[in-house]
Formats: sequence, C-alpha cells, structure tokens
Amino acid sequence: MPNRYRLKGSSLEEIRRKAEQQYGPAARIVSAERVSSPGIAGLFAQDRFEAMIEVMPRHEVVTGEVVPDADVLPGPAATPVGGAAGSAHQLQGAAIAALLEEANAAELSLHRPAPAGVSTESRDFAEVMEQLGAGLRAPAGPAASVDPAAVDRAAVDPAAVEPAGSGTTAPIPAPLTGVGDLVVLVGLGEDAMDAALEMSTAAGGADVRTAGDLSAYGHLHVDGRQSATAARAHAVVTERTVLVAFGLGRARNALARVPSLAALNADQVWAVVDAGRKHEDTARWVGVLSAQLPVTAVAVVGASETGSAETVTGLGLPVGWIDGRRPRPDEWLNRPGSSDAPGGEG
Repeated sequence: MPNRYRLKGSSLEEIRRKAEQQYGPAARIVSAERVSSPGIAGLFAQDRFEAMIEVMPRHEVVTGEVVPDADVLPGPAATPVGGAAGSAHQLQGAAIAALLEEANAAELSLHRPAPAGVSTESRDFAEVMEQLGAGLRAPAGPAASVDPAAVDRAAVDPAAVEPAGSGTTAPIPAPLTGVGDLVVLVGLGEDAMDAALEMSTAAGGADVRTAGDLSAYGHLHVDGRQSATAARAHAVVTERTVLVAFGLGRARNALARVPSLAALNADQVWAVVDAGRKHEDTARWVGVLSAQLPVTAVAVVGASETGSAETVTGLGLPVGWIDGRRPRPDEWLNRPGSSDAPGGEG
C-alpha cells in the first residue's frame, strides 16, 4: 500500500521539488488545494498550496516506474525503462496542470457562503477582525464627557472609588497573558515602560509598545484605537500579548489623557506608581484615572528603595505587581485602602 504525506509550499512546483528531495522519485502529487488568507486590511495576506503526496513502497518502484512485486517479475524478458519513464513524466506534467486548475477552482469557492476552513478561523482572530472593522469606522458619537467635580472628589478622597467589601482580603489581580490581550500600563515619566518590561520578562516575552507621552527606541507607538486593534491582530498572528506603556507626562495631564486611554479599548488598565513619590501627589492622579476608567490594579516600582512603600495600599486599588513580581497573598495585606498601611509619604 502506498504511504501518504502532506506538504506545503508557495507553489505546486516547489512542493514537487520538496517531495522528490524528501521521498525520492517514487513521490507523486495526488491532490492539492490553494489556501488564501486575506489578512487584515491587506496586511499579512498570503496564498499557499497544500498537497497530498503519495509514495509507493520501495519494492514497487524502479527509477520512477511502478512494477509488480519481485516474485512475479518475468525472468529474462525485461521491459525497457526509458519509454515508461518518459511516459510517467508526461503523465506527471499533465497531473500538475490539472491540479493547478483544481486549485484555481478551490480559490473561487472561498468566496462562497461556506468557505473552507483556514488556520485563521479561530475565535480570537475573528474577534480581532471585528474590532479592526469597528476601528476603521468613524466613532458612533462623541466621547463621554468628564465631570471635573467628580474627578476632584476622587482625587481628594481615594476611598470614594474604593470597591465594596475592601475590609476582606481580595484576590490579587494578575496581568493578562492571553494571545491578543491588550494591557495598558499608565504612569509618570518612564515608570510605565519599566513595569511593562518587567511583566514581559515574567511572561516569557510580550509585544511591548508605547503610547501617550512615552516613546522608546525599538518599540512601536500606539496612537489610537485603530493602531491598538492592529497591535492586537499582530499579537494574534505571533501568539503574544500586547503591553502598552502609556506615559502621562506630568501628573496634571491625567484628566486630559483619559479620552486617549479610553480609545485604546484595553482589556486591563494598570496604574504604575513609584513608591518613592509623595503619596498625596500619587493619590491625586490615580484618583483621576480610577474615577473615569476601570483601573484593574496598581503596579509598584521602586518599592525596594523606600521604607514606606506600603502606603500605596491607600490608593483604593489592589496591588498586583511589586518591583518585577507578583505580591505574596499576605504582603501589605493586599487590601485596597488597608487601615494597616501607615500614613505618610510613599
């Protein structure tokens, strides 16, 4: 019985060469199909061929000619090989031409209501494609207005945005690491980039990008919903997570940056705070963000360089990251607004 194998290539001719190199002259293309991937808005589009290769057992093949088993071969009379081999090559060329026509017909069938499945036919990829389409369309309406009075109240009193039930130990939030997930880290100066690189290292590698007032050599910049969705799509193809380091610039810019942050449509938003900065100043801009955006947790940098890093628990948000690692369950009691956290400067 013949053995069958599947090979892929950019053309049937390339597949034929691969088959001869890997399996010898006994290899024959018995079926083929062209797989077309439209990509995303023209990006990553590609065509390829997949073919089924049939290889006859060694005792059935003599220099490309199929012959009977050895025990039924005639004695002295031998059939000339040259003519049969030439005929076989002619048949092979005709078969390739027929397969090309079949592949073209298969390509046309991709436009029918029920196309053949391809590798990008997954739930994650479909969701990203849908988001990309939404990103290319004009927004349905203006961004939600910001209430300065509510922002001021939240900045002065972080407890105003404290989740209910903060008196008990809450689960420690973790950065998302799923394929195509987009996590935004917001901070002053370069704090967000420091935390993003730490999380990327801990996750075994992520697509780290910049946004807002932050830029870094070697990292692509995300400047809106469309580029954020394109980053998601690229992450799905490369099977990675997107970490966006968003720089606020100065603390007083927090309110003005809210619409830009909301446009990224992130799966998670983390506030990156420097434990060495004055607690009241940090609480002010974190309160502005948490009053307008669903902030998941706080990522702390510089905790090892100050003796009062636990004051960040007074920000009204859970602490999910401390100097490049996840916190321990009992570290600082991990309670938003914990009464055990001492007051003062952080």
